[in-house]
Amino acid sequence: MDKIKIVALVAVVVVVVAAFAVVLTSMSDDENSDGSRTVVDFNGRKVVINSADRILSTSAVPTSILCGLGVSSNIVAVSTDPDVYGEDPHIIGATDDDFPKAIVDGLANKSIAALGGMYNMSAETIASVASDVVICDAYGIKQETMDALDQLGITYIVVSGTGVMSEIYDTIELLGKVVGKESVANRMISEMKNSIQKIQDWCKSVVENKMGGKKYNVAMMMTARYAIGPNYLGGEIMSQLYVNNVFNKIDRYALVTSESIAEANPDAMIFQNLGMGDGVTNPAAYIASVYADPILGGISAADNGLIFATTEGAKNAASYANQGIVRAYAMYAMFIYQDYLSFDVPDILNSSNYSQCIEQFWSEINS
Repeated sequence: MDKIKIVALVAVVVVVVAAFAVVLTSMSDDENSDGSRTVVDFNGRKVVINSADRILSTSAVPTSILCGLGVSSNIVAVSTDPDVYGEDPHIIGATDDDFPKAIVDGLANKSIAALGGMYNMSAETIASVASDVVICDAYGIKQETMDALDQLGITYIVVSGTGVMSEIYDTIELLGKVVGKESVANRMISEMKNSIQKIQDWCKSVVENKMGGKKYNVAMMMTARYAIGPNYLGGEIMSQLYVNNVFNKIDRYALVTSESIAEANPDAMIFQNLGMGDGVTNPAAYIASVYADPILGGISAADNGLIFATTEGAKNAASYANQGIVRAYAMYAMFIYQDYLSFDVPDILNSSNYSQCIEQFWSEINS
């Protein structure tokens, strides 16, 4: 072979290798050569996603995140637990998306199928709607349902429905990969972290500059009788707002007595989910009963007038593990540091008042 042919052959090889390199670098880490995507879900399963044009979601948590990623038009079926689509559409510091309107409208015009409650979601219910990928919430999906989906050959991934902030970010990132919207997922996470940092900075400033560095002792209650520890989402949020959790020896949550609450003697007390299995049907009456209680009425939180609750849409915003969790930081900060705000914060935040209060709070700490 003469030198000219050798040089030409080398040149062709270089061009081919370079072209192959361009193809590889243009693909994401999760994208396969055939256009499919491989992701690792919350259960550690490697799942190949061939298409995400038709998405079925078994929980409002991933549904809201999918809307935030801009793929609400791909959603063909959702869970329909009571009141799960009653959230305020605006999230402070975040780019507006079409949740929950897109879901409410889709359910109304039948373009989105209603699957019923997530805890009763069966494989048969899921299989009744044709989909490319099913998004399952680890909090509500049963192992027997997942086993049946495997048997049916239905593509599904499992995401974290509760837990800690890192898992919320992981879920957003994972769903971004599933639908090919990694950059949008990164933007969502960045906006959330920026908003949370803004709230933290304000709380820190209040403690250091107006409270002489003394932190409030706070009791974070899931329900009327269950206290939240530092390793549950509400407890983690509290730890970032420059307060002391009086139940920091509890892991996630635990049943507590009036006497143990009185012994802890919190400066402020927040009920995150009054009415969730605790028999409370009238939150306002229950809060009034705490002030009048012979044991709880003597704690510092009662003396300070710092006993609060979230209900209805505000409860959802304070506990759902989606991008709207930023609202929980705002609500808890408002409750704890209301003496340092220019407006009054109601004892109970609900669907009719929490959005306005959050907007006032956001405006004030950004002024």
